[in-house]
Amino acid sequence: MLCRFGFPRPVARRTFICEPLKAENDDDKQKFKRMKEILTEMNATMNKLEKEKILSWSDFDNLLAKYNWTYEDYECALRVVHTRTTMIHKREPNARWVNQYNEEILKAWNANMDIQFVLDPYACAKYLMSYTTKPEREMSLLLEATHKECRDGNMSVREEMKKLTGTFFNHRQVSVQEAIYRATKMPLTYSSRGFVFVPAHSNSCKFLKSQNILKELDPDDENIYMSNLADKYFDRPEEPEFDICMADFASEYEIISINKNIKNPKTPIKRLQTLNFAIKKRCNRNAIIRYPYFNRETDRENYFENLLSLYLPIRSRNELKKPYELFYEIGEIFDARQQCIRKVKEVVYENRKKYEAHWKETDEAESLFNQLSVDMKDNEWAEIVANKEKDNTWSGDIEREDNPDFNIIHKRKNKNTFIDLKQTCATTNEIRPFLESMNYEQQEVFYYVREWCTKRLHNPDVEPLRLFITGGAGTGKSHLLKCLHYEATKIFSRKKHLEPDENIDEIHTLITAFTGAAAVNVGGVTIHSAFGIGTQNNSLSDNLSCDKLNSYRCKLGTLKLLFVDEVSLIQAGLWGAMHSRLTQIMGIHSNTAIFGNVGIVAIGDFYQCSPVAASSIYSSLLWSDHFEYVELKINERQKTNIFFSQMLNRIRKIKKKEDMSKEDRDVLEKCHQRYLNKEYHPEALHLFARNAQVDAHNEEMIEKICTNIRIFYEVNNNDKEIKTNEKTERKKNSKPLRLAKNARVMMTKNICVNDGLANGVTGDIVEFVENNNKDVSHIIIKCDSSKVGRLHRVSCPHCHGRDTICVMRESNTIDRLEYDSQSKKGTKQFPLRLSWAMTIHKAQGITVDQVVISTKDFFGSGMGYTALSRVRLKCNFKAFSSYHLLHQADLICLVETWLKDDTRLDHLQINGYNLVHKTRACSFVSNHLLHSQKGGGVAIYFRETIPIKKIDSYAHENLECITFEIEKSNIVIIVCYRSPQQNKKEFVVNLIEHLKQFNIDKNILLIGDFNEDSLENKSKPIETKLENLGFVNMFKDMPTTNSLTSLDCIYSNFILNKVQYRDVTGIFYSFHDALICSIDIENKKKESNKEIEFNNDEQMDTDTCLPTSLSFLEISKETNKRKKNTTVKSNHIFKKIKVLTTVNTYNNLLKEKQRLFLRNY
Repeated sequence: MLCRFGFPRPVARRTFICEPLKAENDDDKQKFKRMKEILTEMNATMNKLEKEKILSWSDFDNLLAKYNWTYEDYECALRVVHTRTTMIHKREPNARWVNQYNEEILKAWNANMDIQFVLDPYACAKYLMSYTTKPEREMSLLLEATHKECRDGNMSVREEMKKLTGTFFNHRQVSVQEAIYRATKMPLTYSSRGFVFVPAHSNSCKFLKSQNILKELDPDDENIYMSNLADKYFDRPEEPEFDICMADFASEYEIISINKNIKNPKTPIKRLQTLNFAIKKRCNRNAIIRYPYFNRETDRENYFENLLSLYLPIRSRNELKKPYELFYEIGEIFDARQQCIRKVKEVVYENRKKYEAHWKETDEAESLFNQLSVDMKDNEWAEIVANKEKDNTWSGDIEREDNPDFNIIHKRKNKNTFIDLKQTCATTNEIRPFLESMNYEQQEVFYYVREWCTKRLHNPDVEPLRLFITGGAGTGKSHLLKCLHYEATKIFSRKKHLEPDENIDEIHTLITAFTGAAAVNVGGVTIHSAFGIGTQNNSLSDNLSCDKLNSYRCKLGTLKLLFVDEVSLIQAGLWGAMHSRLTQIMGIHSNTAIFGNVGIVAIGDFYQCSPVAASSIYSSLLWSDHFEYVELKINERQKTNIFFSQMLNRIRKIKKKEDMSKEDRDVLEKCHQRYLNKEYHPEALHLFARNAQVDAHNEEMIEKICTNIRIFYEVNNNDKEIKTNEKTERKKNSKPLRLAKNARVMMTKNICVNDGLANGVTGDIVEFVENNNKDVSHIIIKCDSSKVGRLHRVSCPHCHGRDTICVMRESNTIDRLEYDSQSKKGTKQFPLRLSWAMTIHKAQGITVDQVVISTKDFFGSGMGYTALSRVRLKCNFKAFSSYHLLHQADLICLVETWLKDDTRLDHLQINGYNLVHKTRACSFVSNHLLHSQKGGGVAIYFRETIPIKKIDSYAHENLECITFEIEKSNIVIIVCYRSPQQNKKEFVVNLIEHLKQFNIDKNILLIGDFNEDSLENKSKPIETKLENLGFVNMFKDMPTTNSLTSLDCIYSNFILNKVQYRDVTGIFYSFHDALICSIDIENKKKESNKEIEFNNDEQMDTDTCLPTSLSFLEISKETNKRKKNTTVKSNHIFKKIKVLTTVNTYNNLLKEKQRLFLRNY
């Protein structure tokens, strides 16, 4: 056990100042290590001897002789173990346990004494401050009491953490002095100036707007935060007076509300450009500024970003260029006040010295403090004199004990590595082309998964999704995966639907893949790094240690949907390890719950390569009978060559010992002849079954193409090359690398999967970077994908401003995260290999223009098909116009089009349809509140074969609507929209005025979004007025948005003569769902006393936003629990609504209501 006071004290024949020794080289390190070991053994022996007798100098001399030491060697060892300059007092061996004291003072003091000679001012200051700032234990006692209360109440881990957090935030530890000041009502501080905090950094905290304001916002509106001082600075008036930095703005100007009435202001009040605030120059003294602090040594980018934001006059953060340190040092900016170009550094220095007069001295003191904090570590004497022998014996017994809890208490190295996972999601601009180009098969699956996500958002107890998406190579599985991940992330990240203790940045969806290259391809992470699963087979069953489990629960505790790509490569053992890990993270231990009740979408093709030397997951009990599946059949990769696509599909499904068709054999033979005649690019990708063949081809290519080939051997921890002999070269990791400029290479290690730097990523060597010793320290590579290394290029001096990445020597682990102290004792090598050729397993998931395939030594099923399907024939893979239901519709009604008067309509046209639209500005008079507001607008597409007559509305109606009549059918259709900012009473008045122009016998369909939730129990004035007028909402009580509100409607003032169909279907490009409605306008007479029914079994011809129902893509399941047809699925979602009445009677009643209402209005 260690003594914090350093007892027993060292024996010494003289008093001397002990100055620490530092190791200059490896030999010194080994020598000092041995000295510490001898000192430890000497003190252990002296501890043992003094229990038997009183120690003397002869005992001490015998110990020196035992280790062949002189007294000078002993003092040298003391200098090694004392890391700070220390006074060693003359001390007899029998006085090892006596404090330093002064005999005369001790008699006067008459108490314990410990006098030390001060040699280190830093240590003295630290000692004094540790007593001055010594905390009390009240907070600890409160937390202990809360913890005990939670345990007695049998609370869950989450509830306990919430209660502990509440205790921590609701209680504060104060000193006795502060308590006295507060109790006596004395002020704690005096100040002659005001203080203001400046949130200069781009990542500063912001406050959410109030709940009432958030409810009024559109769900997709990202403007959810209150503006802070930085926002007001960037919104300042465009006047020369305000060409100032953020520090000057905060110090010299006061921010006031525009609603505040200030009489006779001493300084002018200037309004901000867009925000509802104004600024006023301070009259007397400027305020003192406070701002975020970043350490210049350890957090340089944030330090310089904060510095530039504070002291550089800018109008937008976009004017600051990355990397910020480089921009600070060499950047230039136009000085609006001096009307000239100036160095950024000069401007910052000039403004900074106004607020930080001694900032240089402060920085130097801070650097010194940081250095002292690192260097001035505690002396090792306490460890030397501790009774280690007894401790080691005790711990050895514990370690040898067969205790299942031991692995939890003592972590094993090289396991449970943790990657800093973050919720990733493509931007709307990035994903839009993918969403718009989905074919109808992909859209079916997309909306099926989307529907589950919406249900899961509102009901955590919904049955977890288990879906396997398969299909041949090139059918767009990865394309669909990206679309699914984007939509699921968007749904689960809606702020108002988060749990009370959830954070908006928590991970709700995650993409994983077996290999690094596949993970990079779909923007995910590897399974091993995502869940901390070791790459060796014997580590698949390892449980998470306590601290890692806590970290993973913090990151993945809110995971709702997991995507797993290339499942055909996953072995059954890893699939089981995923289940165990998710079960452990989610804390769900049930025989009926698998994968921790997290939804799983697996993507892959079992006709492609299977796991090497392991069984596939379809042999696992965690796969069979649990997953429903859907197969994509439309080939997108080779769709311009139908024959090739069909051939691939035939090869994909060909059985063992089954003959290939003569047609396919002839095609492959022609390909073989092209190879023999060298009719291909010499650098085309070559695919082989085995690594030996790959290495042979790569060596041939580097000799043929490259010059000045360099050989790179592995290096040890001291960066010394390890020359290998022929025997050791047989080991993969010890084989030297032969590389050159322009060589084709592939990464062999997951360096940063989140940034695309993963095992399997390919590129070309551009340059070798040498250090001062002329040794290559970095290899610069241009990767095939420009997305790889975006984060790397921001901070790397070699790659900044270039479309490259660079690699340095790494340990010989598969993943950088597995690098630990044990790896440091091993070797390091550049994580690269030549890649003109690669194995077929490595190539799974990639697409190229040309490929050369060797069928020699195929050892697994699906290898030939996987290799053949890597090649593409180039083809082109918009949102609304590509929707698969669109062209079945006769009428497509749209609201909130956001079109403007100057919008070109060419790109909005749809073949076979005419477009009529009306903007918001055309709907309102110029002095109306909504006239100049963006958004709004209504439009309608109608089939060219349908004769319609547009009915112009009055210019003064202030109503966003388009009205037209279907000729020869006596039906008027009104497409209408009410903005949340428009008063409901005004809307109803204007709508009724519009309705008055129609004959009372007209059949009217009123379609649109009135922003009035028919599902709410509150008063609904629009609905009430329309019902009194004789209208019925066909979609009443049906959710029409992702928030399960019913804002969209179709009102009718007549009863349809034929059985109607109505449906609600989700669409990815809107928060609102599409209302689908089909009516028969031909039969105008109906037998009386016949039941009227809204029936989901019927097909239809006329609709609102998007048309008719579809026959869903068949999603099969072995247990046949999933319904396989549209009718059952629709009936599962919507109940049949039956209205039992006489048609003629009901029609007459409606018309009578309408007459009375219009007459009385």
